[in-house]
Amino acid sequence: MQFQNKSKEREYLAYLLSLTMLFSYAELLIPRILPFFRLGLANTVVLLSFSLNFPSFTLLLFMKAIASSLLAGTLFSPFALISISQSLASGILMYGLSKIDSKNRFISLYGISMLASAFSALVQIFLSSLYLGEGTKALLGPMILFSIFSGLITAFFAENLNIPKEAPIIEKVESKGKKTISMIKIFLIFLSVTVIFLLKSIPLLITALLLSLVIQVISGRKILILPHLSLWIFVFISSLFTPGGKVLFSVGFITITDEALLLALEKALKLSSVSALSQCAAGIKLQNQGIISMALNYYRGLLDKLRSEEGNILKKLKNALSAKNL
Repeated sequence: MQFQNKSKEREYLAYLLSLTMLFSYAELLIPRILPFFRLGLANTVVLLSFSLNFPSFTLLLFMKAIASSLLAGTLFSPFALISISQSLASGILMYGLSKIDSKNRFISLYGISMLASAFSALVQIFLSSLYLGEGTKALLGPMILFSIFSGLITAFFAENLNIPKEAPIIEKVESKGKKTISMIKIFLIFLSVTVIFLLKSIPLLITALLLSLVIQVISGRKILILPHLSLWIFVFISSLFTPGGKVLFSVGFITITDEALLLALEKALKLSSVSALSQCAAGIKLQNQGIISMALNYYRGLLDKLRSEEGNILKKLKNALSAKNL
């Protein structure tokens, strides 16, 4: 896809990014038991962006991961790094397959989506095992099966939605540009996250979690219990497959040890704390000069349009995508 000027290219990339945020928002409304078991609806936009040149496509993948982490409140957690890695890996695979078989003679859009989703699961499990332990790899089988299912869903959306070739017109949002204050907040959050990961004491980590939740409330972000609960379940299940220390009890072939439980508690407290702090970052207002800030403006317009429409989710998305003005 060729653009007349850099400004139009930036606008269109910002619009595509806003669409990934819109799909990510819709997915946040769907409860999930484990943090990595997600449909990845934002990949619908990726499946419809193969006409972009490779640098623009790669930039979209990277920004999609950043924006999704910002919305989900995991920007300053290890999950953000995993999200970026799997987004780039699976996205580049999709792009390569689409160019090798551009007319879909040997592999359909569904096939591309399912293969990329399965590969994404491999990347996620491998990277998460580096922090949570080798026991995480026991979840690889269920992850791949779920990813194949999610690949079918995203391909279905991609085949039933049309993304405009140009970004819609949106009213410019004035920004007073409190850049210095925003940067200070980001620095303090990053510093706090660094300190939390250095802590080893369980009482201190409990205190850090409570303080993080208080800061989250003060920043105007609601505390959602389900994401923390799913995170803790995932961490503790992973720890069961890497036992160590004194055996407390056994259930079948699974052995529960004191060392594994303490390590799982430490990691769960750290991840919950940094997730709460990352939620604070999601509320920071950015200047509308960069692509992400432009995307946030498009996203607000799309979200308002989506909420004002009637019908099922597919019809709402189609109407939002067809809007010429936001």
